[in-house]
This record gives sequence, structure tokens and C-alpha cells, in this order.
Amino acid sequence: MDEMARWALVVEETDGIGDNRLWAPKVLAEIEGTREEALAELKRIVPGYRPQHPVTDRQRTLLRDGDAYLLITRGSMRDYHCVFRVWELLWDSKRPEIQQERLRDNPAG
Repeated sequence: MDEMARWALVVEETDGIGDNRLWAPKVLAEIEGTREEALAELKRIVPGYRPQHPVTDRQRTLLRDGDAYLLITRGSMRDYHCVFRVWELLWDSKRPEIQQERLRDNPAG
């Protein structure tokens, strides 16, 4: 049985141009509930996601591997990609109540 938890829906996308390209992770949403509920929400939002690059795409290809998605977008000069995943949110230094909730729900760790 899947436990109730707090989940982050995360996209990691290429950001920048040429040699200055980086991976830029971003939390798209947080879901309280089961992992299955978080995965269902990710499945709902991924097809409509518009990455920062390219500004105008010529082609979009969406792939899935288990619970992860890969969006490949072809721009006029190069391709970009995004990876989408669900992660359990365990701790946030700016929101200590998250860690406290986690410890209260699971005293063993």
C-alpha cells in the first residue's frame, strides 16, 4: 500500500545555448497524497508543458520510461530536451514543517 506523502513534480531541462547549456531543475507542482496520485498529475501536465527553449518548436516528441517522461523539442537550429519525474519531498530548509511532518508520520525515519 502506498503511503500518503508530499511529492514534487519536477522537470529538468536544458537551459542556455551552446557551451553554456546547463541542466535546470524546476518544481512544477507539489502534491499531497499517494505516489500514484502524483504520477497521475504528472501525466496530466506533461503534454502541455512549454519549455523555455526553443521559443518556437518545429517538432515535439514525448517519450515515457516507466514513471519518467522525456520531451524532445526541435527548434530551428538545435534540439532541446526535458525530463519529468516525481520525487518525494523529504526536507526543505525554508519550510521546516515538511521535515517535522515527515518525522511525525514515520518515527523510524
